[in-house]
Amino acid sequence: MNSVNLPTGAQRNVEVGLVWKEIHNGAAGFTFRVPFQTTFRVSAGAADVTVSIDGTLAMTLRAGEVEYFNVGAGASGDNRATVEVVIGAADARVQMAENLDPGRRTR
Repeated sequence: MNSVNLPTGAQRNVEVGLVWKEIHNGAAGFTFRVPFQTTFRVSAGAADVTVSIDGTLAMTLRAGEVEYFNVGAGASGDNRATVEVVIGAADARVQMAENLDPGRRTR
C-alpha cells in the first residue's frame, strides 16, 4: 500500500491493485497476526464484536458496524514483524488490505 513516497515528496502511479482479502467469516472467535503498517477492517454481524490488538481492547463494534484499523510500526526496540489481533466470539467478517501486483505486461 505504498503508492506515495512521502519522504521525498514524490508521488508515482503504480500498477498495483489494492484489494480486501477476506480472512474470516463466521461466529467463532478468531485470532490472527497482521504485519506492521497494514490496514484491516471488521464488520459486526447480528451481535457486538470485540477487537483486541496485542492484548489491548481496541474497540467494541455494535451489531452492523464496520470499522477500519491501521496497525502501526510497533514499539521502538521491538523485534517482531507482526501484531496479534483477536476477534471476540461473535458473528464477524474480517478483511485485510493487500496489494495485488499483476506483474509487468510483455509487449
